[in-house]
Amino acid sequence: MLKRIISILIILVLTFAVAGCGSSNITDNVTDSPEQEHQDVKKTSVVGIDGIKLGEIDSRANCTAIKDGIFYSIFAPAEYHYTADAEYHFFNMNTGKDVLLGKLEDQGYEASYTRTELDGTVYTLAVKGNPMSDTAVPLVLLISVPGSGTMKMITVSDNGFPYAAMSVSNGKLLIMNHEMTDPKCDKIYEYDPAEETVKEVLSFSSDRDSLRGVSGSDSGFYILRLRLNPGSENELFIDKYDNNYVKISEESVNECFINAVAKIHGITGRSDALNELGMNVARFSVLDDRYAVYENFGLVRLLIDLQTGEELFIKEDIYTISVGNGNPVLYRMDFDIEDASEPYIAVFKDGHLVNKDYKATETHKLINTVSASASGTWLVLTSDGRSIEDRTYLLQVWTE
Repeated sequence: MLKRIISILIILVLTFAVAGCGSSNITDNVTDSPEQEHQDVKKTSVVGIDGIKLGEIDSRANCTAIKDGIFYSIFAPAEYHYTADAEYHFFNMNTGKDVLLGKLEDQGYEASYTRTELDGTVYTLAVKGNPMSDTAVPLVLLISVPGSGTMKMITVSDNGFPYAAMSVSNGKLLIMNHEMTDPKCDKIYEYDPAEETVKEVLSFSSDRDSLRGVSGSDSGFYILRLRLNPGSENELFIDKYDNNYVKISEESVNECFINAVAKIHGITGRSDALNELGMNVARFSVLDDRYAVYENFGLVRLLIDLQTGEELFIKEDIYTISVGNGNPVLYRMDFDIEDASEPYIAVFKDGHLVNKDYKATETHKLINTVSASASGTWLVLTSDGRSIEDRTYLLQVWTE
């Protein structure tokens, strides 16, 4: 079952791309080649908000907005393969220059939804090696510095799992991993950018608890935890920890999450809702110590006020949340011509969803990706909706 889910997810990543503690030493497994040519690869035009062309990038790019431009990866394994040499790039919107930051050999899967920008550095998690094999693969942290055009790698765990999570707390990275050990366990690691070190800070037995996400805050961090109750219903909790990794509180969110999920089209009852809440999570954030953003790899996208239980946003899979970095952006991949003249994009501000004033071009109205960095850079990737073979893409990027 796990292998089937991973296979499906890797296919989805490729489809939408266009559109024990390990060693803490920096390794030499990343190639810092200054440039690399791709033959017979389609290019996507990058334009500013005014429509003026800034340059081009590989159409296979998996893009995230960062300060001054676009951070993106190219991962294109051959048919029936689960690994490939992946490239990581930075497109500078101010100069139009496309910089190859580095190359990760034999990459298996990048958790691109974990991409995080902190103090001019971009971090992302990936597994190195085939996640479908029976041999353990390491979870690695890729550390990219767009300003200097460099990338390096550090091993987080020798027993990596594709569905990892990452957040910032107290100037450090918190990394969640499902350890593929015997017996299995879930761990939280801390990466200290100043010391360039990784250490384990929390561990949970997978027989009892399964971690689903981690979210930093000014006063500590939150963990989304699924309590496994054999013979009865599992229960979802949000636990709060201080900066010393001491647990402050735990709150069951089972009922408010189940009530929200049950309203989604295709969910036929409580049992269905519980199955959805048992899936791996693509995004979990607690905003303003009050509002929970939740997205899994199935149907569900939620925004809930934890104080009142109010459901601010509930949608199924035609809606999605932006991958990595900055304030979560909610957008609709397509739109109903009868109900809207433009695609739907919204940001969360002061306890409310606020519609983004965005106008699509006449020909490119199908949204593939939306991303907004904490520094104010926006990225919107659209396509003309034709067949995959004939489809063209347009990537708009600007800073507010």
